[in-house]
Formats: sequence, C-alpha cells, structure tokens
Amino acid sequence: MGSALHELEGYEKSISCYDKAIAIKPDDHDAWYNRGVSLAELEKYEEAIASYDKAIAIKPDYHEAWHNRGVALEELQEYREALKCYDKAISIQPDDELYINNRNDLLKQLGHSN
Repeated sequence: MGSALHELEGYEKSISCYDKAIAIKPDDHDAWYNRGVSLAELEKYEEAIASYDKAIAIKPDYHEAWHNRGVALEELQEYREALKCYDKAISIQPDDELYINNRNDLLKQLGHSN
C-alpha cells in the first residue's frame, strides 16, 4: 500500500504506511528504504538519511539505500559524504550506470576528473 501511495504522490500517507509496517516488523529493510524514498520526495533529506541508515544497518549490502543516501547527502551539500556513499553503492553493484553517472557528475561538480 505504501508503494502504491508513493506512486500516486501521496508521500505523507505512504510514510504512514511504512511506519505501520515497521512497527510490525522493525527489521524490514525495504520498509525503511521506501520510507526514506518518500521522505526524500518531500525534501526531508535528513529524515530520509536516517531511514536509509536503518535499512543499511539491517542489510549492509543494500546498494539502493547507499545510493539514495548519497543523493540525499548531495541535496544537503554534503558532497564528500555523498561521494563515499556512491563509492559504496558502486562497490556492491559495480555495473550500475546510474550510480557511476551520479558519482562522475559529483566529481565534475567538485572539479575532479573521473
């Protein structure tokens, strides 16, 4: 239900659904991750990062959570930390073009070559 509400841009309601899922199953890494995605859509980046952190604590190789954590950090202008997250996502999923492109774009923004 949370995913469906997210797709309909009902982000607040989707977060509420994820909160209920987490209350029932606190170790549901997908619920934590998806909660973070909805929070990021609302530009609540610090809260999104906290949700991604929970997902990563449960599943350390959750490359999507690492990547989205990097995106949220980049929005907060925490560029060095964002780069570390992109690097971690790429170390887990080395062929993901989105991760590689986001990392390279950030490096260019910081004045570094690839």
